[in-house]
Amino acid sequence: MSFWDGTRWVDERVVAAPSTRSRRTSWAATAVMILGLVALIVPFGATSAAHGKRYPGTLAASPSTLHAGDLFTVTGCGYDTALGNVIVGFTGGSWGSPLDAKGCFSIAGIPALSGDTLPAGTYDVSAYQYVHRKWTETGETTVTVVP
Repeated sequence: MSFWDGTRWVDERVVAAPSTRSRRTSWAATAVMILGLVALIVPFGATSAAHGKRYPGTLAASPSTLHAGDLFTVTGCGYDTALGNVIVGFTGGSWGSPLDAKGCFSIAGIPALSGDTLPAGTYDVSAYQYVHRKWTETGETTVTVVP
């Protein structure tokens, strides 16, 4: 019996030709696809490491416990000099600093203020660098404000 495939009459009893690909060829093609997927996934894994709060550099605040209105210093080392300056953010303010040849910086005189006062508590101090055309957190520490 025959059927119309839209362009011609085709015999239903036609047997498909056996595949000419070998099992080895199929496995080789599969391996190439897997390697391609790995190559696509690896860059995303590297960027997600930053979200896991693992940073190549160190960041510290001194003193780390202070009173509202006191001044503190933020120091960092091990930052990527190829990414340029570091911006430190704290309770809505930000301070910039160039890196030395070793990827280190120090910013003194940061006030423990937010507006007129800063309630007691623990606050994040973050370092940022310009990575892949956006400011990205590259370091983190905390300061504790006591009454």
